Amino acid sequence: MAKQLSAFVLLLLIIFLLSSTMATAAIPPADEGELVRQFEHVIVNRQPIRPPIVQNREHNRNRFREQATDTPNLDDKVSWEGQTTWCIAKPSTGDERLNANIQFCCQQPDIDCSIIQPGGRSYNPNNYYSHASVVMHLYYKANYKLPHTCDFMQSGLIISQDPSVGECIYEP
Repeated sequence: MAKQLSAFVLLLLIIFLLSSTMATAAIPPADEGELVRQFEHVIVNRQPIRPPIVQNREHNRNRFREQATDTPNLDDKVSWEGQTTWCIAKPSTGDERLNANIQFCCQQPDIDCSIIQPGGRSYNPNNYYSHASVVMHLYYKANYKLPHTCDFMQSGLIISQDPSVGECIYEP
């Protein structure tokens, strides 16, 4: 009976140790409207855990503005791991997804898509990839460069090298 009790206590101890180490490996999901300033690099099975995308963007924008007195100036360059960042389309993304990203971004009130129209400073190069990258970056920048705002159904990519080409300047 004592051996069974010792084995049971040992099993409970092992379960406790395993569960406590697993609990520290995950990032708790962000509450709706919570200000998430930087991507936390937690790796599980060689994949980063990302905060969930919060759907109510207008609520979040208003909350960010309300918190502006409590937080650093979010209009300044926001850095990721100490570097200025830009959001662009992944090069492997198909034209259909790129076009959907363009349509989504251009429907947002804070995004001026006239720069990718004929005569606009970012019209050239004239292709879906370039136009999508420009407006995706504008959306990312308008949303305080929060990492999840460059997801675009996993077709966005955050980079630290300026993607500007010719007259098409990506503002940091």
